[in-house]
Amino acid sequence: QDYEELEKQLKQVFKERSTILRQLTKTSRELDGIKTNLQNLKNDEISAKTDVQKLLEIGQKQREQMKALQEALENQLKETADKAEKQEATIHFLKTEMERKSKMIRDLQNEPQRDPSPHVTLVGYKGPPLQSL
Repeated sequence: QDYEELEKQLKQVFKERSTILRQLTKTSRELDGIKTNLQNLKNDEISAKTDVQKLLEIGQKQREQMKALQEALENQLKETADKAEKQEATIHFLKTEMERKSKMIRDLQNEPQRDPSPHVTLVGYKGPPLQSL
C-alpha cells in the first residue's frame, strides 16, 4: 500500500511537472511574442524618428528655396523698377525735345516772309530779326 501511495504521489508529481512545463512553454512563447512586439515597436519608433528627420530636412530645404526665390523675385522687381524709371526719364526727355522742336517749327512758320537776300537765322534766337551787314 505504501508502494501504491508512493506511485500515486509520483504520478501526481509528474502530472504537476507536466502542467508546469506546459505553462513554462506557453509563457516562453508569450515572452517571445512580447519580445518581438517590443522589437517591432522599437523599429517603428526608429522609423518614425527617421521620417520626422526627413520631413524636417525637407522643410528646411523648402524654406531655403523659398528664401532664394524671394530674393530672386525682389532682384527682378528692383531691376524692373530701375528699367521703368530709365524708360520714364527717356520718355520725359523725348517729350521735352519734341515740344521744343515743335515750338521751333511753329516759330519758324509764324515768322514773316522776307526777301530772299542772304541772312543768317539763329536757331532758338527770340529777339527781333537781325539786319544784314
